[in-house]
Amino acid sequence: MKKALVSLVLGTRYTELFNSWFRPGWERYCARHEIDLIVIDQSLDRTERAQRRSPSWQKCLIHHHPAVASYDQVAWVDADIRIRPDAPDLFSEVPSDRIGAVDAWTIPTQEDQTAALDARYRRMDQAGVSYVSNRTPQEFHGNFGLDAPFDAVVQAGMIVFSPRLHGAILQTTYDRYEEKGAAMWNYEMRPLSYEIQKAGPVHWLSPKFNMTWPHYSQIYYPFLDEPVPRPLRLLRRLLGRDAQPIRRKCVESAFRNNYFLHFSNGSPDYRLLPADAG
Repeated sequence: MKKALVSLVLGTRYTELFNSWFRPGWERYCARHEIDLIVIDQSLDRTERAQRRSPSWQKCLIHHHPAVASYDQVAWVDADIRIRPDAPDLFSEVPSDRIGAVDAWTIPTQEDQTAALDARYRRMDQAGVSYVSNRTPQEFHGNFGLDAPFDAVVQAGMIVFSPRLHGAILQTTYDRYEEKGAAMWNYEMRPLSYEIQKAGPVHWLSPKFNMTWPHYSQIYYPFLDEPVPRPLRLLRRLLGRDAQPIRRKCVESAFRNNYFLHFSNGSPDYRLLPADAG
């Protein structure tokens, strides 16, 4: 079985960030499990249509990239995921004829996910912030215009698949759907989740393989995002105190308790882990 971890990193700034904070752990993980690492640094589609969409859509094109197409199985991994080098072999968890993914509605558990969504929407209502209400997997797909009765959502930041067997599912997603234009619509994730589940070959993985840090911290460490009074911020600045020690400990704990920690929504907290930690 030929297997590879694949990602797309575009531009000098993001390449430097990836190489400094993410790649060391990826390389150690791949070496430990005899997995090839492929980091694509050029857009796979340079058309005007592609330029109007997030680069995230281009994960749906990697199946026919010359460096990827010959592999039996590949794992697409978003470039903002820190991988614990001692994590289990992802590929040993997924039969070669199935697509492996984490159900976003089980991150970190289904009950906690529902409670976190309710709390988030209450805060956004109070703040007058616009959002798309996705209280169930049916709403998550349905709000995009997809008639999906599924009780799960593919978290598209990490998926395992066979380029030969499953490439058509990804290609259909890329060709058939357009981006709605705002991050709250999750780019390609809604139609990709729909198309994968419609095709049927899903093997659900432990959430530990794609634990989204914003959800995890909201549930287990809600105090991290409580507003800090201005006098305290000024005092910390005057005294030269590090305002991050508690947050750092929380990130380290989350990393120890999971395999792939996903710093989605632009979270910069990956910098709170040592660069060589994963």
